[in-house]
Amino acid sequence: MKIDVKHIAELSKITLKKEELDRFTPEMKTILDSVTILKDINTDNVQAAKRHIPFSELREDIPKDSLSQEDVLKNAKYKENGCIKVYGRIFGDIEES
Repeated sequence: MKIDVKHIAELSKITLKKEELDRFTPEMKTILDSVTILKDINTDNVQAAKRHIPFSELREDIPKDSLSQEDVLKNAKYKENGCIKVYGRIFGDIEES
């Protein structure tokens, strides 16, 4: 299966460097090849794996005071409109925004 990671990144509005494209393309192919194997497995008589948890097993929800906005933001390196501005490899560098 041919995969165009560059095209997927562009659709996702993610900027990838050539080194990242070179690394992610074979990784994505491996993932898709692994998933393709699942199509050959007969699951006709296999029950879905799910477990319902009754409400009686849940812990009691006890409201508590939360942190103030000032406390939350005091250690954030980047802030915008009273929120923490988060970036990383997926979204690009903070300076690009």
